[in-house]
Amino acid sequence: MKRIYRHYSDTEVTQLSTYVKCPYCGEEWLEADKDECGTTYVLTCENEDCEKEFEMHFDAS
Repeated sequence: MKRIYRHYSDTEVTQLSTYVKCPYCGEEWLEADKDECGTTYVLTCENEDCEKEFEMHFDAS
């Protein structure tokens, strides 16, 4: 079997994720592609006991 080698210089960022914390229950998780500056996203808590909707405004400052 042939082998190839790769290093950090061969890597590329393909997706950004944002840490989210539910304002109701405190559950934390990562949301992919919720990173556009000045945008407000409507999210649903991932905790089965909560599952409430809330808004998250993303600001890169």
